[in-house]
Amino acid sequence: MFIKELVIVPKCLKCGNELSFGTSKIPPVAPTANGPVSGLVADFSNQNSIVRMESMGATIDEAQEAWEEPNSYFYTFY
Repeated sequence: MFIKELVIVPKCLKCGNELSFGTSKIPPVAPTANGPVSGLVADFSNQNSIVRMESMGATIDEAQEAWEEPNSYFYTFY
């Protein structure tokens, strides 16, 4: 029997955002005042899964690992 690990959708404790998060594990490719917040950003569905990721500095292996193990990459950090 296959049991899928429950993905806990991150939630911002300040504004309540549960849709789009950047990971602090992958720095932005060009850290500037108006640049991206992270080198990897994911959008979550309300069914606790990633629906889209945007890589701006993450390797394909890092992006794949984040897709497979989102709880290790995306979490509440306020």
